[in-house]
Amino acid sequence: MVNGYLGFKKSASVIPASAGGAEGSSAADAVEPDTSEWACEACPFVYGAQGSILIGAGWVSDDLFEFGTYRGLEESGIYPAVGVDLRYRSEDARYLLVRGDRLGIDSRYLAVDAGRQGAYGLEFSYNEIPYYRADDTRSIFVGAGTSNQTLPPGWVRAGTTDGMTSLGESLRGIEIGHERKTLGLALKVERESPWQYRVGVERTRKQGNLIRGASFIFRAAELAYPIDYETTQVDASVGYVRDRWQLKASYHLSDFDNGNRSVTWENPFLGINGADRGRLAQAPENHFHQFMVSGSWFLSRRLRLAGNLAFGRGEQDEPFLDATVNPLIANPVLPRSDLDGRIDTRILNLRATSDLTSRLRTKLQFSYDERDNKTPAAEFVQVVADTFLTDERSYEPFSYERTRVEGAVDYRFASFLKVTASAWHKGMKRSLQEVEDTDTRHVSLQVRATPISRLNLDVEVSREERRNDLDPALLGPQVNPSLRRFHFSEKDRDAVRAVADFAISDKVSTSLYAEYSDEEYADTEIGLSDGRAESYGLDVSASLSRHLSGHAFVALESLRADILGADNIDGAEWSARQKDEFRTAGLGLTFDNPDGRWVEAGLNLVYASADGDIRVEKRNADPAFPELETRRVTLEATAERVINDRLNLRLAYLMGKLTEDDFFRDDIAPDTVPTLLRLGEQTPDGTVHVVSVQLRYRFD
Repeated sequence: MVNGYLGFKKSASVIPASAGGAEGSSAADAVEPDTSEWACEACPFVYGAQGSILIGAGWVSDDLFEFGTYRGLEESGIYPAVGVDLRYRSEDARYLLVRGDRLGIDSRYLAVDAGRQGAYGLEFSYNEIPYYRADDTRSIFVGAGTSNQTLPPGWVRAGTTDGMTSLGESLRGIEIGHERKTLGLALKVERESPWQYRVGVERTRKQGNLIRGASFIFRAAELAYPIDYETTQVDASVGYVRDRWQLKASYHLSDFDNGNRSVTWENPFLGINGADRGRLAQAPENHFHQFMVSGSWFLSRRLRLAGNLAFGRGEQDEPFLDATVNPLIANPVLPRSDLDGRIDTRILNLRATSDLTSRLRTKLQFSYDERDNKTPAAEFVQVVADTFLTDERSYEPFSYERTRVEGAVDYRFASFLKVTASAWHKGMKRSLQEVEDTDTRHVSLQVRATPISRLNLDVEVSREERRNDLDPALLGPQVNPSLRRFHFSEKDRDAVRAVADFAISDKVSTSLYAEYSDEEYADTEIGLSDGRAESYGLDVSASLSRHLSGHAFVALESLRADILGADNIDGAEWSARQKDEFRTAGLGLTFDNPDGRWVEAGLNLVYASADGDIRVEKRNADPAFPELETRRVTLEATAERVINDRLNLRLAYLMGKLTEDDFFRDDIAPDTVPTLLRLGEQTPDGTVHVVSVQLRYRFD
C-alpha cells in the first residue's frame, strides 16, 4: 500500500465533483470519479523484478566550486550519470529493494533493503555529501590544511602585512571544503509473535577543512583549519506490540573520534612576548550512552496514552594540552591531567489525547529534561593567545532542569468551523549562570473555517512571555554586567498567521499566507533589544489539460533586529539595526504521457534573492555599510521517451547561476587589512550548464 491506498494514480483531469462543486451541493449530488484510467503504481500483487537501471553521461560547462556543494558537480567536463531503482518480490514474501542516485559523482547515494516480509530484513545505506566553500583561497603556510602549519623558507616577519616582503611569492592555492561519507547497516527481525527486534550501526566520516581565525592579540591569520571527524552510532531496540498497546526498549551509543587533537601554526607577524608559535585545541573525543523505554496505550476508543523515559550519560576524558607553546612563558600547572567530564541526562515525556465527544478533542502533555553536569570544578590560569598570562579562572560545570506542560482543546462548532485553544508553560532552572530561573508562558487561538465549499481559512494568534530572575553579579569577572544574552533575557512575543486556500475552479487552486511576529526584550541594556519578522506567500497549482499540470509560487520574508551596545573603553552608547529581506519565486510544468512515446517531461524554474542592510549609529554618526546581496537562479528540465519495450531515453538539463556581493570578502586580498593575513576568499559569481543523457533499462 502507498499512503493508505493501493498505489492507484489517476489522470490529472479526473477530479471528483465533490472536491470543488458549487456551494450547497450535497454528497448525493457528487459524481463518482472515472477510474478507468487509474494506474496501479505499487500493487503488492506483482512478483518478480521491477524497476530500472539508468546509465549515461553528463557534461558540466564551467568550473564553479560553490555550485558543487551538495551536487558534486564543481568541475567542468564529462561525468558518469548512473542510477538504479529496483524492486523484487517473490511469492513467499522475500523482497529486495535497491535505490541509488548520482552513483558516478561525489554526491552519491545507495540504499539496499532485503529480507522476508514479516520475518527479517537487512538494510544497507551509503551516501556522500560534499560541501565546497572556495577554491580561490591562498595560504603562505607549508602544510596548510593539516594540524602543523609552518612558515615558508626565507619568510621575514613584519608588524603588518604590507611589510611582509615575500608574501606574494609564498602564496599557494588551497581549496576550502569538506566531504561527509556515511555508511549504515541494520538488521530487523519481525515474527508472528508480538516481539520485534532491530539493531543498526552507522559510521560517518567528515574530512576536509574550513576557515578559522588564529590570533595573537591584535594580529591574526586565517587558517585552512583541518577536519578529520569520525562518528559511530549504534541503535538497538526490542519492541512488543499488541492490539491496543505497544512497548519498546532501546539503546543508543554515539562515539566521536577526532583525528587531530590540535592545530599549531607559526606566527607570520612579529610576535609579542616571544609568541612566534600558536596552538588551537580541536574538539575532544567523547561518547554518549542512552537507554530509553517508550510506549503507547489505547485505553479506549476515545483515550490514548503515550510516553517515553530515557537515561543518558556523556563522558569526555581526553588529556589536556599544555596551556601554551610559547617557550618564553612559564607553562601554568594544570589542576589535573584531563577534564574527567561527565554529564548525566534524564528525559521524561507523557502525552494523553482524548476524543471526549464527536466535537471535542483534548491533548495534555508533560515534558521533563535534566542535564546534570558531574564534571569536577577547577581553577585554571589562562594564557591569552600564547602571549600573556591572566588571573586564575574557574571552570564552572553548569546544569539545568527544564519542564514543560502543554494543553490544547479542539472544538468543532459546526461542519465549517473548528476552534483550537492551546497553552504551554516552560520552566528552566540553571546553576552557575546569571539567570537561574526563567518562566515562559505561551497561549494561542486558532480558527479554521470553510465559509464556502471552495474556501478554507486558517487564522492563528499567539502571545509568549518570558520572565527571569537576572542577577548581573553572577556574570563572570570579564563580562560587562549590562550584557543581556538573548536566550536569557525577558521577552514578549506576539505573532499572527493566516492561510487561505481557494479553489478557483475544478482545475485551478490557490493558497495565500501571511505571518507576522514581533519580539521585544524588555530588560536589555546591551544586546538584542527588538526583532520583527514578516513573511507573505502565494501558491497556484493548475491542471491545464489531461496531460499537463503546472504550479507557481512567490514568497517574501523580512527580518529586522535592533541591537544596543556601549563602547568598552569610554562607555559611549551605540545602536545597530540589521534588516534582511528574502524573495523566492518559482514556476513548474509537468507533462504526463503527452503522446504515448514521451512518457514524461518536466520544467522547473526557481529564483531566490537575499539583501542585507546594516546601520550603526554612534556618536551622532551613521556609517553606511555596503548592502549584502545574494542571487540564485536554477532551471531544470527533464524528458523521457520510450525507445522500445525495455529501453527509454532520458534527457536532462540543469542551469545554475550564483552571484554575491559581500563587503566582508569582496576585493579583500590577503594583505588588504594590515593586521590580518587573509586567505583571500572572494564571493562566487558564475553560471553553470549541465546536460545529461541516460538510457533507462526497465524490468517491468
